[in-house]
Amino acid sequence: MDPGTIVAVGALSTKVVALIWKYYMNVEGAQAEVKFLANELEDIHKLMEKFQTLVNSSSKLPVAASLNATIKPALSDLKTLESRLDPGTAAKAMRRLGKRALKWPFDKGEVMQWVTRFQRLKETANLALNLDQTSLIINVDANVTQLQQGQEAIEQERQLSKLPFAVDASFNSYHRQHETLCIENTRVELLQQHRDWGAAHPKPLYWLRGMAGTGKSTIARTLAHHFHSVGTLGGSFFFSRSSGEANSAVNFVGTLARHLANVSQTLKRSICEAISAHEDVTRQGLRNQWKELILTPLSTSQSSGRTTLNFVIDALDECGSDDEIRLILQLFVEVKNLKEVDLGVFVTSRPEIAIRLGFEAMPDTVHQQLDLRDVPRAVVENDLWVLLKREFSRISIQDKMPGWPMDEDVRSLVRQSDCLFIYAKTACRYITDPEWDPEERLVEVLGAGAASGGNTAALDSMYMQILTNSLIIGRGEAEATKVCGRFKKVVGSTVTLFDEFSISGLAKLLGMSSKQIDQSLRTLHSVLNISGDLESPIRLLHPSFRDFLLDETRCSDKRVCVNGGLKHEELAKHCLGIMSSGLKRNMGHLETPGCSPQDADREVLDTELPKHVQYACQHWVDHLEYVICDSRAKHSLPIDGDILSFFRRDFLHWLEAMGLMAKLSRAVLMIIQLGQLMRPGIDSTLQATVEDARRFILSNRGIIEKAPLQTYASALVFSPKESIVRRNYLDQLPTWLMRSPTVDDRWGNRVQSLELSFHSAERPMVAFSSDGKYIASNLFGGEIDILITATGALHNTLESYQPGPAPNHVLKFLPDGTLASMYCDGTVRFFDPLTGMLQRTIKPPTQDNRVAPPSVITEIERIGMSHPSMSILPGDDLAILLPNGVLWIWSREKDSWCQPFVPDIFSPQIMGSCACLSDGTLVVHILQPEVGPIEQPAPREVLLLDLPKNTVQRLETDSSPPVAVSTPVAVSSFDLIAWAGHDGIELYDANTGSLSKLGAGTHVTALMFSPDGKSLVWGEWDHTLHSWDLSTQARSLVDTLPESVRSAAFSPDGKSLAVIASVGLTIQLYDFPITDVPSMQELWPENICVSPDGQQIAGISRKDDTLQIYSSETGTLEHTLWGHSHSLATLAFSQDSEQLASASGDDSICLWSPKTGMCGPTISGVPDMRQIRTLAFSPDGQYLMLDSSNSKLFVFDTGSGALKWVFEQSVGLRGAITFSSEGKSMVCAAPDTGTRSIGVWDTSTGKLLHEVSNTQPEIRRVIAAMSPDGVHLAYSLGGADVMIYNMESKEERNLPDIFGYYVMSLAFSKDGKSLATCTDRGKIQVWDVASTQLLGVSLIQYRVKRLSFPTDGTFLHSEYGQIPIIRHIDADAYPPAPLNHWRYVPNEALIVQGDREHWIVEGDRRMLWIPPAFRSDRLKAMPQAGLFVFPYGNGVSFLGFTQDEVGTELRE
Repeated sequence: MDPGTIVAVGALSTKVVALIWKYYMNVEGAQAEVKFLANELEDIHKLMEKFQTLVNSSSKLPVAASLNATIKPALSDLKTLESRLDPGTAAKAMRRLGKRALKWPFDKGEVMQWVTRFQRLKETANLALNLDQTSLIINVDANVTQLQQGQEAIEQERQLSKLPFAVDASFNSYHRQHETLCIENTRVELLQQHRDWGAAHPKPLYWLRGMAGTGKSTIARTLAHHFHSVGTLGGSFFFSRSSGEANSAVNFVGTLARHLANVSQTLKRSICEAISAHEDVTRQGLRNQWKELILTPLSTSQSSGRTTLNFVIDALDECGSDDEIRLILQLFVEVKNLKEVDLGVFVTSRPEIAIRLGFEAMPDTVHQQLDLRDVPRAVVENDLWVLLKREFSRISIQDKMPGWPMDEDVRSLVRQSDCLFIYAKTACRYITDPEWDPEERLVEVLGAGAASGGNTAALDSMYMQILTNSLIIGRGEAEATKVCGRFKKVVGSTVTLFDEFSISGLAKLLGMSSKQIDQSLRTLHSVLNISGDLESPIRLLHPSFRDFLLDETRCSDKRVCVNGGLKHEELAKHCLGIMSSGLKRNMGHLETPGCSPQDADREVLDTELPKHVQYACQHWVDHLEYVICDSRAKHSLPIDGDILSFFRRDFLHWLEAMGLMAKLSRAVLMIIQLGQLMRPGIDSTLQATVEDARRFILSNRGIIEKAPLQTYASALVFSPKESIVRRNYLDQLPTWLMRSPTVDDRWGNRVQSLELSFHSAERPMVAFSSDGKYIASNLFGGEIDILITATGALHNTLESYQPGPAPNHVLKFLPDGTLASMYCDGTVRFFDPLTGMLQRTIKPPTQDNRVAPPSVITEIERIGMSHPSMSILPGDDLAILLPNGVLWIWSREKDSWCQPFVPDIFSPQIMGSCACLSDGTLVVHILQPEVGPIEQPAPREVLLLDLPKNTVQRLETDSSPPVAVSTPVAVSSFDLIAWAGHDGIELYDANTGSLSKLGAGTHVTALMFSPDGKSLVWGEWDHTLHSWDLSTQARSLVDTLPESVRSAAFSPDGKSLAVIASVGLTIQLYDFPITDVPSMQELWPENICVSPDGQQIAGISRKDDTLQIYSSETGTLEHTLWGHSHSLATLAFSQDSEQLASASGDDSICLWSPKTGMCGPTISGVPDMRQIRTLAFSPDGQYLMLDSSNSKLFVFDTGSGALKWVFEQSVGLRGAITFSSEGKSMVCAAPDTGTRSIGVWDTSTGKLLHEVSNTQPEIRRVIAAMSPDGVHLAYSLGGADVMIYNMESKEERNLPDIFGYYVMSLAFSKDGKSLATCTDRGKIQVWDVASTQLLGVSLIQYRVKRLSFPTDGTFLHSEYGQIPIIRHIDADAYPPAPLNHWRYVPNEALIVQGDREHWIVEGDRRMLWIPPAFRSDRLKAMPQAGLFVFPYGNGVSFLGFTQDEVGTELRE
């Protein structure tokens, strides 16, 4: 640690403290905040003095050296504070206007931010100080252990700060400090009972329930305080409907984990390790958070005995939704399985139905409960007596009123309370208000008498009396009307808002002054908790006051009764106005469009998005819902103009803000919610705008959540031309995008692309939950993703059945919502999709010992049918079909397996798929494997199995569909059976026995009826998705996907269709029925390649296998070329772009002039053209080389088309053909002579010039490059070794330290002095050829197959763009790489598979995200022009980027 920094911090802290104390002496209204901050800074000053003492006595400070990063920013903070507190100008003003003119420059929120910063510094510094002092006391050098301890503590604090945390939810939070505990000698037996439970936990869950006002929260606070004092409190969470932090489960687990981390160092370490190991755990579902942050740390806790801990959860009924409540209760059940820790969970709530049902579903051994209504009335009244006597005694002594009140008066008040503690507390606050005479007020309260008319009558009477006395009595009619109006505006807003606000915050929200707010609340301390300072939240004494004010049947005086509908309309207008004035572009001050919300500075966000702006963003639709649902607004919306203005001016800013706040999923729900509120009669323009906004946000949720500034980039760029949002914000398109891609005119049928957390399984499946809220899909590693249907967000990832890639498995949701997942071995696992809990596992008792013969297994592998199938039978029984043809039935009621005998079924046949009719008949579409030619289809059958009777009916089918197509079967709600036949889909009516053909669907890969049985949807092998209306017999094309459809599922209501393609990364979600039918199938070209001069793009048409040539300048189709009788296989341009070769399955090659479209020589009679590995021109264009999979290399003369020569390569070796720079020689695998070798050949004669042998037994790949002067040959034979062979001296050298498992590409510089290598680990290295010394390196995250040096040698070219090189030595040879290099990297080139960050990158900055619909491994880059081309629609599309320097978002 630099002693100078310590001295500077100490000196400046003294100066700043002195400034602060001046404010304390001369400013009214902020003394508490001033003193708070001054005390913290004095502590900092004292710490610096201690450090200075240590520095003077010893230089051996183990941890102080690591504090530079902490204390140096503190110095900067102090300087900022000093400038804000500068008394110069203020002092002059004081002298001129009087000392009260000096104004405290911070509000309470800012003070708390400063205090929090200095407290963190204090904690870190104290830790370091203790370690340093220990080191000096024992007179030893600072050891490694101490250093690690200090660094570990700092790192732990950093990790814990990542957790979502509700400060106000803690029982002892700052804002709860005035909330009372149970008064001494009250609740004695009840509290003792709960303390005894908390010490031993006979049952791990305890539910205390009671009606509003019965004292549940006070009991919970008292119990939490007791557990804390005896060291058994693990954590607390006090839900509050009026608190934005604590009114849902968003912060629930994070808050408990933060509390738990303070219990012991072991738990803190475990929790921090979990956060570090699972960086995204805070964005995952509650189930995963609970497992990683609570259960796992507690399970691994080590102590001498079994530790006892308690969680205290108050007001669970005030949690956001019934689903969240149900999930939390199910999570609590898991604590019973903890071995190392005896954890108890104490829960209080009203007896709401969701909570009652949740506890009733638990085993009796897990929980116990108590209803406060069961506590004897005499006991409760005695407690009320004690409470009232204590409060009144305090006033009696204070005001010198001996003998007041009379015991009879207290007893009367107890009776009036009717066992409601909130009544007694409210009466006490009202009577003891220091502004009034307590005797008079007691008489008033007692004079009201005991009200009748319901459970709340007494409380209502009390509230009405308080409001009347506070607002009306003693005022004239006009004044009373004015005061009541201000009350309804201020307090009416307070009880209507969905979050708590301070006086200053409420003033900003309502557009009033803090003084006006304060005046409105001044007489209401009986029903409100108001601390007196402007920054503390205004809180209701009890939620019952809200219920009273909003219910006109309870609040009888219209002057104070709050009309909820009108108040919500007013607040909705305030919210829209706040967003209009408070939102703008780039509120997070992010430097690039690809920055994540985590890159934003929290202080910047707090400044740009203060609480009232955040509230407006999150709740404007909630207020609108009340407005629209109000009876007076059935067919109109009074503020529809304001809403339209919002969508036209602020919608994108709002999306960005919600992304920065990590609230994008909420934004999706808000727009969906708003769309559901649109009714006939509401402005049609507004309805169309809201629908367009829904499509916009659903299409872009994922990327805006990850990178909010992509709202103005990817989201706008790839939206349809006619999108209302796009048209409104065309001026927001990126200035660095010079050429926009081709997009559809309007939104298609595809509504969302839901991103999976990893690759899907080999046989991907998709299924909706029984309530339609969730979508499940199986992953390659055996896990299951559970996604939220409405938002597309990941809810849970269920654990793998076994580690590593899992065999294909089947997913089915049972009617009760349980998810059944079956694997190939017959194991079925049952999950609760909401919580992710594994409920149970079942497996057939034995495996059938009949194994299919080898010939059958070969056929199974050939057609890809080795997967299981599962169907749900009546009574939620299961029928499972294993890959070896064995049928098992599991009875849920009996919990047993049986294996029915069905004649002629149990030969070794492989059953493709099954479904169940309404009467329980099992429909099985089976494969009968036969050995034969690959082109011969295997016969299939459709069987009806009557399981109770063990009988089989074989349907007459024409079921010999093409090879390599699966055998789906579907059953409608009307018992109509569909399967894939040879000439199309066949339909069988099980009720009438009639068989018909659909006349469509010849290559079916997936098949599904809609829930109402009126539509049939299927996917075809050509990547298309179709639907058929069974009533009108109309066929519709739904969509064209990048891959063939493998699974489809309808939501239970039939309004959504989910589809997943082969080995997909996304689930496509469609609205159903289809409303927008595409005019034709999208047939984008395949195998596109770019001419070396960048002027043309060639591709193979999927429609008719023609050769298509496009202009890269205009994007138009220039030529459609016919020259082959069979489908095209591959294309190649010559290096001068003047020739184009096309190879076809008809064993011919055509040579074309791409500029004119004229066909030159045709080469015919070349075998196995469908399996070409390489097609390449020599550099001079005179020769064409063809490398086929049969290990033959052909060389043709391009002028005549004649075969120059052909030879056999080494069997098993493969690799690209490499030419010398002038094309006179070429490198490829040498003939198989018993040794693995590569050869250098004379291109014109075929003469072997050089042969380099290698005896490595596992060589499978040849990568080679020749220096331009023809002297050096660099090669790699499938491993990480790179050899440089001198063809003149015959000397060979090995490059050292190649990082990776195998080499992907090699390239020589133009002068031949440098060699670039790229490995599978994404490391590019540049070497000096003469010395084999490393010159430069670039560690990238993708694999490059094609490398080249540009003429000026400033960087490297690749198929993905330009790559800069970090120079090690000889800097003059490698000038700096330009900043404006653009590149795109597809997924299969990434080092970390499954990373779906498909970005166009400029330098190292992520600029434009590519959405799934535009994503392609066939995207080609033209780095020199900043241009990218990819197949789209029925042609190609382009993205063009500026070649000028791109500034940051802050400079644009």
